[in-house]
Amino acid sequence: MSPQPRLIAITHATLIDGTGAPPLENAIVMIEDDRVVSVGSEDMIHIPEGADIIDAYGQWLLPGLIDAHVHVSAQEFIPIPPKGDPTVYMTIIAARNLRSALQAGITTVRDVCGPRMNLALRTAIERGQMIGPRIFTSGKGICMTGGHGSGDPSAVHQVDTPSAIRHAVREERRAGADFIKLLTSHRTEYPEFSQAEIDAGVDEAHRLGLRVAIHAANFVTTGMAARAGVDVIEHGSCIDEATMQLMTEKSIILVPTLWVKHDLAARLKRWKGTPEKFPWGDANDLEESERWFQRCVDQLPETIALARKHGVRMAAGTDFVMSDFPWALLHEEIGYMVQLGLTPTEAIESATRIGAEALGQEHNLGTVEPGKIADLIRVERNPLADITALANVNWVMKAGQIIPRSPEWDRRPISESIQL
Repeated sequence: MSPQPRLIAITHATLIDGTGAPPLENAIVMIEDDRVVSVGSEDMIHIPEGADIIDAYGQWLLPGLIDAHVHVSAQEFIPIPPKGDPTVYMTIIAARNLRSALQAGITTVRDVCGPRMNLALRTAIERGQMIGPRIFTSGKGICMTGGHGSGDPSAVHQVDTPSAIRHAVREERRAGADFIKLLTSHRTEYPEFSQAEIDAGVDEAHRLGLRVAIHAANFVTTGMAARAGVDVIEHGSCIDEATMQLMTEKSIILVPTLWVKHDLAARLKRWKGTPEKFPWGDANDLEESERWFQRCVDQLPETIALARKHGVRMAAGTDFVMSDFPWALLHEEIGYMVQLGLTPTEAIESATRIGAEALGQEHNLGTVEPGKIADLIRVERNPLADITALANVNWVMKAGQIIPRSPEWDRRPISESIQL
């Protein structure tokens, strides 16, 4: 005989379902095993006998959050090299980051390139060997020789010519990547890949059924990316009106990574007083980087306004790779979205529904609707009135399983030791 399905009824919550609909008071969400089976008001939903009841009176219930731009591993997570095998140490850092993200309400992450441990960690979570958000990963990125990302050869393919890019796409498909990541700009006004190379990468990936993300930040590369028909533009600090219109026509999503740009602009300004702390080059590189990120910050209000004007969908992603802040900072990104003109409802959609669309997983994730995977979070305050309420997630469910609290999940800088 098949085992009886596990039924859970979450009652008395105020539901923000991620679709953009108004909140539903005194909502009931019925869950069977790992899926939502019904959603509605108390007078609409029948709770079957034997269902487990979770009373969420006075709480706000939302879909699990999706961080649409992370790096599960990065060299900057280890400012002081360890004794022994650095890959093992990095894996432990990554596992801890992932667990802290889940505790903060991030039930899914979109890993936009790194060493092969991203695929191994995805598998470990899928097989129940560790607790963490589900991972969708691009595997290794694809950049030109000496291009952005080439500082860590284990994280990218360095290739030139359209045929070499096609080969790299096939390598990532063979490795098991969920999508393809191209990189074609680096803190300058110039492109790295040619249009023919970007076109080849997009064509090959789409031919194989894989979505394409591209690191493109300046006016030239965002235009090239849109013409090529990528699925998602990462960063996109500088996008002109014609490109925004093309993004609308081609349903291209933007992940603007707002928080990290503001952080880096301030951080780089501070580092100018202690250039030896700058991890990515010499004093000239520091000066160039500081100018670039300040320009990005100055440009962002116009870019976000244009995106809203043209109806370009924006997904929330953090892109933080330093060791001195917690990894799970998606609420900061959502806060910057509101500061730059999105309504709280729109910002929540960016971190839920649109994040799922960026993954091509809108049929499974991103909203609280019948048939969707039961990823849910609770907060004590109304995030539509104060978006900072999302900084204090007090309960997490991933795929119908309630995530237990653990002392090591307290959100603190990764440099602090775990207190048990």
